[in-house]
Amino acid sequence: MKILFSFDLKDKYLKSIESSFEGIEIVKTEDPNKLIKEIKDTDILAAMLMREFDLNLVRKGKKLKWIQSWSAGVDTFFKNNSFQYLKDNEIILTSVRGIHKDSMSEQVIGYMISITRRFHDLYELQKKREWDRLKVDYLKGKNLAIFGLGAVGKEIAKKANLFKMNVMGVKRKVKQDIPYIKKIYSHKKKKEVLSKSDFVVVTLPLTDKTRGFFGYEEFEAMSKKAHFINVARGQIVKEKELIRALEEKIIAGAALDVYQKEPLDPNSKLYELDNVILTPHTSGLYPNYNKEAVSIFKKNLRAYLDNKKMINVIDPDLQY
Repeated sequence: MKILFSFDLKDKYLKSIESSFEGIEIVKTEDPNKLIKEIKDTDILAAMLMREFDLNLVRKGKKLKWIQSWSAGVDTFFKNNSFQYLKDNEIILTSVRGIHKDSMSEQVIGYMISITRRFHDLYELQKKREWDRLKVDYLKGKNLAIFGLGAVGKEIAKKANLFKMNVMGVKRKVKQDIPYIKKIYSHKKKKEVLSKSDFVVVTLPLTDKTRGFFGYEEFEAMSKKAHFINVARGQIVKEKELIRALEEKIIAGAALDVYQKEPLDPNSKLYELDNVILTPHTSGLYPNYNKEAVSIFKKNLRAYLDNKKMINVIDPDLQY
């Protein structure tokens, strides 16, 4: 069985995979010409789907039966009707979703603490050697709405409970048995939830249905004291309409880790706003990323070889 890695994973991880399984061959290359050559007899492809993904490469994999995404999001498969191709050819697509929950939830909590305790304002005073005991707030009793209740959303809810926040959840299918969340709403109720929220956090997957999910109409539904936080995908938000809402103070502010186009254009108006925290898509980063991703891959490889149920399998119809 041949496994092709189309990105530069360290050799120590590749050796760890090889030593755990008999009868497998691992090839690693980022060279486009070599990829085309190697994919022809590849059984399993491991790919960094945050990059532009080439469906033409997949089409050349006549033996290909499984693609392992090295990221949680698989939205790059939207192009060229890729999901339908996988479905028609019975190619399994899996992700590493779940491994980001600690780093991303910490970053979200960090945004909210920074906003309520006004760390950014205090730091500016510090640089000017000024002493001013600004009016600050805390998270206790604040209403938090989490849109998207996967592993990251659930972990944010768990951590928010430690700060005694009131947590609401919004998801496609309403369930009432999710820990740390007081009430679950459907997407149809999003404006009602927005009107009640002090913080709105987005952890939704990017799909055809969530693209442009938040626009000026949604920001108008929010309280003027509310803050909008996005650590999911930039395309879920109509960025120009968010900028307009921030400029007009329709909402109090935002904390953004993702954008419609990355890297963010240096000329973006977002850089000019004083009510925004901008970070360069860092919420999912941490030192042990590849170690944990390899762990998921090895579990799935064992399940695949034993013809058992795999984890993090993407539904082509739902696109996550």
